[in-house]
Amino acid sequence: MAIRQYKGSAKATLLVGPLSASATTITTSGFTGWPDGSIGPFFAVINRQKPNEEKVLVTSVNGTDLIVSQRGADDTAAQSHSDSSIIEHVITATDAREANTHVNASDGHIGIGTLAARPSTSLVVGQAYYATDEEILYIYSSTNGWRATTAHPRILEDVDLTSTYKIKNMVDPTNAQDAATKNWAETGMTSQLAQATTQATNAATSATAAATSETNAATSATNAATSATNAAASESSVATNATNAATSETNAAASATAAATSATNAATSETNAGTSETNAGTSATGAAGSAVSAANSAAAAAAALDSFDDRYLGSKSSAPTVDNDGDPLVSGALFYLNTGTTEQIGMYVYDGSGWIKASAAATASITTYEYTATGSQTAFTGNDRNGVSLTFTGSLLQVFLNGVLLSPGNDYTTSTNTVTLASGATAGDEVLVVAFASFSVANTYTQAQANALFATQSELASAGFS
Repeated sequence: MAIRQYKGSAKATLLVGPLSASATTITTSGFTGWPDGSIGPFFAVINRQKPNEEKVLVTSVNGTDLIVSQRGADDTAAQSHSDSSIIEHVITATDAREANTHVNASDGHIGIGTLAARPSTSLVVGQAYYATDEEILYIYSSTNGWRATTAHPRILEDVDLTSTYKIKNMVDPTNAQDAATKNWAETGMTSQLAQATTQATNAATSATAAATSETNAATSATNAATSATNAAASESSVATNATNAATSETNAAASATAAATSATNAATSETNAGTSETNAGTSATGAAGSAVSAANSAAAAAAALDSFDDRYLGSKSSAPTVDNDGDPLVSGALFYLNTGTTEQIGMYVYDGSGWIKASAAATASITTYEYTATGSQTAFTGNDRNGVSLTFTGSLLQVFLNGVLLSPGNDYTTSTNTVTLASGATAGDEVLVVAFASFSVANTYTQAQANALFATQSELASAGFS
């Protein structure tokens, strides 16, 4: 059992709020002189000497709360209590019974006495006895059983340890007669083994070196014989070198002539370098002019695109009153009305004062698809930047790059609902595809049908019919 904690200075406190019969946290108005549960649990009583008296076992204190491990302790019943009930720290009958159990136990429990054999029944935490055969005092605990309190007095005379016991926490030896620890012995053996290994390696290395020296000696003898042979050969080489010297003199004269030629060529190269410098300056001037021309072309393309955007205003749900830039409408401007009746839907043109129907077709006759190119993009297909999927029939379309009309076959080619530029566009370029839809006028005759009708009328007239 755990040691209980008591404080004689504990003042009564009050319950804050009602308390149920199962709650394990009791909130109070505060403590003065109460135990804190750090040493062991303690008892408290609620509504002492009243019909609803209840004792509880407190294990710890948290602020103004009592943390309870047992409700209805010390022969009382767990029950609910009202707000402001009185709570007190008390010593209980349980405390008295436990102390009395020790007093009345055989041999006094705490001090069993001197025994030759270790007791095994009626054991209580804290009991102690002196073993006469070992000359050691033992104390009983609930976790470790009987534990010796002193070292064996004959430990240095006769040590007989079973597998259960061992000498632990020894320091490394410093004196000649000190006992050696496992770590110290292993470290020493490892060091000795390393030294022995090193010495064996060095011996093997020395043997190898001796064999090498013997081989080198034999090689030196061979080299001496070779040197004698080479000396004879050198004498013959002296004559050959004299002949080579004469040849070198002739070659030197030829080199002088070649040097003069090289000087002449260097002068010519210097002249050519001056000419190249002049040409480079001319090229730089031309490049600057080309840059200006390119800038002018870009400006012209932007102006052409803006002009086209002012002319064709795109698909609208109602007639616009200004162009796509918010400027006044210009004569000849176009837009496609996409809502209304069948007769209303179609292309309209601005005549300077109002919008007039531009086509009698009952369906759309022109659709413009707008794309913004990525770097080096050539193929344009699928949804444009307005979410409209590119669709056209045959060659019924026009393609504009930054407002400039492109030539079919030269500047672009077409396949099924795809336009492919001959050269990749620059990132940010505006590509417009204007697709025209074929249509037929309802309730009319073809030329062949009209000619047949006219021929019939002629025959009837020649026969006398009118």
